[in-house]
Amino acid sequence: MDLRARLKELEARLGVGQRQQPPSPLATEPGVLPLAARLQRLAAAQAAKPAKRVVSQEELARLLGGYLCAEGVVLVENSLPVSHVHGRVPFSQIHEISLDFLAGGAEPNREHLLFIDTETTGLSGGTGTVAFVLGLARINGDTVEVRQYFLTCFAGEPAMLEHALGWITDTSHLVSFNGKSFDIPLLVTRYRLARIANPLSALPHMDLLHRTRSAFKRNWPDCRLQTAEQYLLKLFRDDDVPGHLIPQIWTDLLQHGETRNLRGVVDHNRIDILSLIALAGVLGKTYAEPGQEYADPLGIARAHRRAGDELTALLHLEDHGEPLSDDAQLELAGLYARSGHWDKAVPVWESLAEKHVLCAMERLAIYHEHKQRDFQTALQWTERMLPLSQEAGAVEKRRARLVRKSNQPAALSPRARV
Repeated sequence: MDLRARLKELEARLGVGQRQQPPSPLATEPGVLPLAARLQRLAAAQAAKPAKRVVSQEELARLLGGYLCAEGVVLVENSLPVSHVHGRVPFSQIHEISLDFLAGGAEPNREHLLFIDTETTGLSGGTGTVAFVLGLARINGDTVEVRQYFLTCFAGEPAMLEHALGWITDTSHLVSFNGKSFDIPLLVTRYRLARIANPLSALPHMDLLHRTRSAFKRNWPDCRLQTAEQYLLKLFRDDDVPGHLIPQIWTDLLQHGETRNLRGVVDHNRIDILSLIALAGVLGKTYAEPGQEYADPLGIARAHRRAGDELTALLHLEDHGEPLSDDAQLELAGLYARSGHWDKAVPVWESLAEKHVLCAMERLAIYHEHKQRDFQTALQWTERMLPLSQEAGAVEKRRARLVRKSNQPAALSPRARV
């Protein structure tokens, strides 16, 4: 047998050159059904699902206690007397206390405040997030009026946004809780996508979250709205729909016609809005009158100082009524110093220095060097700083300068010798 014949015989034995259909990867795995069987199973599962329940808009309006103000939009309206007590705080307190600090320096007209809160499809923001509940409230004479727009479908959004302008355009200040970071940017985006001009981004904004944090974050576990309700308003929600479930409740309505808990979503939003009115009054009092319950005088004083009102900052620290923390005492002494009351600032620094507060020692060294021209005392405070400071180089420079000024020999400090 020649070589060519032997090669052909070998190829035949090995199957070389014969086309074979490769086995399906799924077929080689135990327990995996073929594609056709899987498709059949999927089709059967889809057929077994109950049909989506069709819910009319009129039915939704009745369920929510409102009426159809436009196609795809249910409007729920409520009113309460301004004497109504929310938790333990009457809405009327907002008339009895100054809101100029919360409003940025100018006392706002209470009837031109618009309290605003939304319920959305998510917290990520962006063009894919929709506000399906838009809650608004305003004070009208002796009445608090509440409007809540509820979308029954995506198509109703432009009509909702257009209808809400009736209240938005008659507003001097927005009032929200975290609205600067979330609600208002979201609504501005939705107006832009709907090609509707809106005044939201141009309106002054009282975001109560930021003032709540400044005043209470040191004394509370967190600064969520419901935490503020419990501490300041003594309002405890019973049977409230948790906020993290609200997006799914609306999705279930659209996808399956599920209406359970929809009324709870609207109730949740209404409590949020009404809490803004009561909380604005409490926060106004917190920043106007020292010594309020749970308030952190340091946070309040710093907020006033940053706003340029050092006198009010000083009053909150002096009249707090309880012992101040070391940081608060440093703030107090700094305010005394800036107003030229060195006779009050120095004793505070000296008291803190005895507790080994490094910043107080530094303030004393600066004071004696530049105000009193007492280089020897300034040098003594600098020497006491050396074992405590994490910036030995800067302290050594100050020490060397003071040694030269006081005409003393430049002996090495204990740290320098190490």
